[in-house]
Amino acid sequence: MATFTRPLVDPQPQSGGASATRADGIFRGVLIAISAFMLILIASITIFVFYVGWPSFSANGLSWFGTGDEPLDIQLGYSFLGDPEGGRYTTLNAWPAILGTLLTTGGALLLSFPFALLSAIFIAELAPKRLAAFLDPIVSILAATPSVIYGLFAILVLAPLIEQNLIPQDKAEEISPVVTLTGANVLLGILVLTLMIAPLMIAIFADALRAVPVKWKEGAIALGCDEWRMTRRVSIRAIRPALVAGTTLAMGRAVGEAIALSMATGSIAFIPNPLDGYFFFLEPVRTLASSIVDYSEGFESPELKANLFAFGVILLITTAALTIGAKIASRAAEKKLGGS
Repeated sequence: MATFTRPLVDPQPQSGGASATRADGIFRGVLIAISAFMLILIASITIFVFYVGWPSFSANGLSWFGTGDEPLDIQLGYSFLGDPEGGRYTTLNAWPAILGTLLTTGGALLLSFPFALLSAIFIAELAPKRLAAFLDPIVSILAATPSVIYGLFAILVLAPLIEQNLIPQDKAEEISPVVTLTGANVLLGILVLTLMIAPLMIAIFADALRAVPVKWKEGAIALGCDEWRMTRRVSIRAIRPALVAGTTLAMGRAVGEAIALSMATGSIAFIPNPLDGYFFFLEPVRTLASSIVDYSEGFESPELKANLFAFGVILLITTAALTIGAKIASRAAEKKLGGS
C-alpha cells in the first residue's frame, strides 16, 4: 500500500522575499541619490564662494592677510562707496578681522574646555543618577539655544556689568581718542562664545565618558583607586580622542558665529594693544563672520561682495579642516573604546 507524505516545503513560489529585495534596492537607490545630490550641492556652494571671493585675493596677494595703512572698516567702506579718488577700490587687509576671530575663539576655548571637562566628569561619573538625568536635558537645551539669545543676554545683562565695574572713567577718557571703550569688547565676545560652546563640549565629553568600558573602571577600583583617581587615570585617558573631537567641533561653531559676536564685541575692526594691560580685553574687535553680517547690505557692490566672500572662503576652509579633524578623532575614539 502506497503512502503519501506532505512536502515539507510549499511548492508555490513566495514573492515576499523578492518584494523585500526590490524595496531594499529602491531604498538604497534613493539614499545614494540623496547623498549624491548633497555632495553636488556642497561642491557647488564651495566653488561659488571661491569664485566670487577670488578677486579679493588676487588683487591683494599675501597683503590680504596684513594690517595695511588704513583701518579695515574704512577699506570695507571704500569697497561699498567707492574710492574717493575715483576708480575701483580693491585694497583689503583683513588681519584685524582675523585677529578678532582668533582672540574670541581662542579665549573661549581656554575658558570652556576645563569647565566642560569637569562638568562632564561630574555628570557622567560622580553625580547621583537622578541629578544626572536632570542635568542631561538642560545641557542639551543650552547646546541647542539660538545664538541670538546668547547675544541678547550678553549685550543686555553682561555688557552693562562690564562697563560699570571693569572700565574706569579716567582710563576710558584716556583711550577715547583712539577707541571708545564700552561693555561690548573682546572679553564679552569670549564670554558669550564660552556660554555657547561649553554645553556642546559637555554633551560630547559626557557621552564619551559613559562609553568607557565598565571593566576598565572596575579594574582601576580593584587596584585601590578611588573614583576621582579612576576617572583621571583611566576614563580621561581613554576619551582623549573624543576630547579632541568635541573641542574641534566647538571651535568650528565658535569660528563661524556671527550674530552673537556682532552684538557682543563692539563690531569695530580695531587691533587691541597688548601694552594696555588688562584693558586689552576691554577693547572692541570685529570677527570675520560678524563682518559678513554687518556689511551684508552692500552686496550690490562687486568689490565689497568679493571681499565678504573672501572672508567666507577663510571661514569655509577653517571649519572644513576642523570638521575633518573632529571626524578623524571620533573614529579613533570609537576604535579605541570598541576594541576593548
